[in-house]
Amino acid sequence: MKKLRIIGSILFGLAMVVSLFAPAEVHALIPPALHDFMISPDWVTVAMPGATLVGINRKDRGKTNLGGIKRIILYAEDDFTSDWPKKEDIVAGVLSMAPPLKVGAVGAVLKFDLNTARVKSDRKGDLGYQNVGVSGECKFAGYEATQIDAIDKTFNQGGVAIAIYKDGTRKVVGTSYEPLMFEDSTDSGAKSDDKLQIDFKFKGDGYAFHPPILAESVVLPLPA
Repeated sequence: MKKLRIIGSILFGLAMVVSLFAPAEVHALIPPALHDFMISPDWVTVAMPGATLVGINRKDRGKTNLGGIKRIILYAEDDFTSDWPKKEDIVAGVLSMAPPLKVGAVGAVLKFDLNTARVKSDRKGDLGYQNVGVSGECKFAGYEATQIDAIDKTFNQGGVAIAIYKDGTRKVVGTSYEPLMFEDSTDSGAKSDDKLQIDFKFKGDGYAFHPPILAESVVLPLPA
C-alpha cells in the first residue's frame, strides 16, 4: 500500500508539471470529476512562473555606499500644476517624469552645515492598511535676518523635497498632493563655543510608496 501511495504521488506530480506545458492534453485525460481539484484556475495562478515576492540583496561588494545628504532642494506645493510624483510614474523604484511646475518656478536650495542632513522613510500599519511615512532634517549655522526670512516663507506652506545623496543619487521625498510639512527650531547656545544654529525639519505621512529615485535624465529648474 505504501508503494502505491508513493507511485500515485509521483504520477500526480508529473501530471501537474506536464499541465504547465500542455494543459489541453492533460485536461482531456483527467476525469471531469477531478477537473476542479487538479486544474482549477486558482491552482494554475499559483503554479505559473513569476513570484509575488522577490529576494532582497545587499549592495555589491567593491562599490561605494556612502551615507549622508549633500544638498536638499525644495519645491512648494503651489509650484506644481498637477500631481507629482504619482505611483504609476514610478517604474522599479525609479521616477523618470519631470516635475510639472509653473512657468518660472525654481527650487529652493538648502545649503546646510556639513554632515547634518538626513532623510528617512518607514512603512507601517496593519496588513491591508499599510502606508509610508517620511521625514528629514538639516542644520544651519547662524541666526540672521535673511535666514529667518527664508524660513518664514515655509510657514503653513507644504512642498516636495529632492534629497541629493553624497554619491549623486536624487530621492524625491513627499508629493505635491500630499505635501511635506515644514518645521524649525532655533538654539542660541549657552556659551560662546556652543552652536548658534537653526534646525530645519520636514515630515509627511500616508504615501503609497517609498521615496523614488529620480532618473538622471530629469532636469530640475534651479536658481541661476
